[in-house]
Amino acid sequence: MTSADVHDVRDPELPGRLLAVERDALVPLLRSRPEADFALPTAACPGWSVRDVLAHCSAALMRVVENRFEEGVFSPESNDRDIAERADWTSAQVVDELERGMTEAGPVIAKAGGVLDGIALGEWVHAGDVREVFGAPGAYAGAGLPDA
Repeated sequence: MTSADVHDVRDPELPGRLLAVERDALVPLLRSRPEADFALPTAACPGWSVRDVLAHCSAALMRVVENRFEEGVFSPESNDRDIAERADWTSAQVVDELERGMTEAGPVIAKAGGVLDGIALGEWVHAGDVREVFGAPGAYAGAGLPDA
């Protein structure tokens, strides 16, 4: 086997591992933050607060878990709709949904044969976006970096 062959081998469990590692790092951080921190603006997603980013992430993961991929899913309009649907939720409810999605989406992504792998990477990136807002050191580093 050449080094090129190694890069062609897809590990179907990798996205689920990345989500689990990210869940274990991010969710406790979120649960420790005061409510006001969820209203902070994000630099990576202009116009979105931390809460908006988390609502987007939790909605995306639940679409995977529930196999809901209507036309235009993950479009800017769909993202805005997902955030609006969670506008009346508490931040704790959004974090609960995010935790559930990060727990349950991995096996679904693994069975999809690679077409959903980018969702796990997107979750990792957005977790870094949130940590950056909070001033956490190594916002885009940590235990998930090798799998990302």
